[in-house]
Amino acid sequence: MLILPGIVTAFAIMLVFAGLAVTRRDATVGERLDAYLSPEVEKPVVAQSVEATRPFSERVIVPLLKQAARAFSWLLPQNRYEALRLRLAMAGNPWNMSAADFIGAKGITFILVTVIVAAIGWYGGGEPTFFNLVLLGSIAICAFFIPDIWLSRRISLRQVELINSLPDALDLLAIASAAGLSFENAMQEITTKWTNELAREFARVLRDISMGVSRRQALTDMAERTGVSDIASFVSAIKQAEALGISIGRVLTVQAEEMRTRRRQRAQERANQAPVKMMFPLVFLIFPAIFAVLLGPAVPELLEAFGGL
Repeated sequence: MLILPGIVTAFAIMLVFAGLAVTRRDATVGERLDAYLSPEVEKPVVAQSVEATRPFSERVIVPLLKQAARAFSWLLPQNRYEALRLRLAMAGNPWNMSAADFIGAKGITFILVTVIVAAIGWYGGGEPTFFNLVLLGSIAICAFFIPDIWLSRRISLRQVELINSLPDALDLLAIASAAGLSFENAMQEITTKWTNELAREFARVLRDISMGVSRRQALTDMAERTGVSDIASFVSAIKQAEALGISIGRVLTVQAEEMRTRRRQRAQERANQAPVKMMFPLVFLIFPAIFAVLLGPAVPELLEAFGGL
């Protein structure tokens, strides 16, 4: 009578442990399934979903503007496209704009400014006289050349930034070369520490070299893209050092000293130009105000004196 309850109890305990084991295994499997099927897990990205996440302006407005811009590509002769591409490269390729896009921007600016000015003149009661038509044509022509003025300004500002940052970059290249780094590794140090235009140009040179372009050709392309005489002199010195077997570190040190001297000379030249540039505001803005303050009270007396005569 005592053996039967013991057997039943042992069997019940075995069933309990078996149930716990099965439940734990099911929980482990469930956790794994939840981990795999959880919404937090990154799912394969579909091209349509990526396209849908982009802003409306990038998906619709910008492509339409580019298509409309390319309709004006006939405005520039084919032999001028290469020169325009070079100018865009000298400006840093703003917004990844191609030559056709830039010509289209000029055409769109021309049309928009012409339509807006004509509408303002029409609603303002202006009549289509010869003078008004000539004025409208002059404004439209100026609007057509506004993108060229903006591009020239961007090129000049970028070149000034490249010129100002080149001596410090050459110092860093010389120090890195003296520390035992190769020329490419020294340029890599600049690209990782700086975020200016010169660092971007060095990064492009390294990218061209990694794609199989020779270092000589990559540096030559950089000199052509920037259009800066100091960078062209630096590239020429590096190529001569390679050809003659001279230490690049010494060449970089000499180039850094020369670039610092040029930068100091440019600063002195600008300082010497300051008095000449101050003549216009002095003569046309400051002197008339001084004469009005000093001679203004005497004018009524002079008029009365000459009137009495």
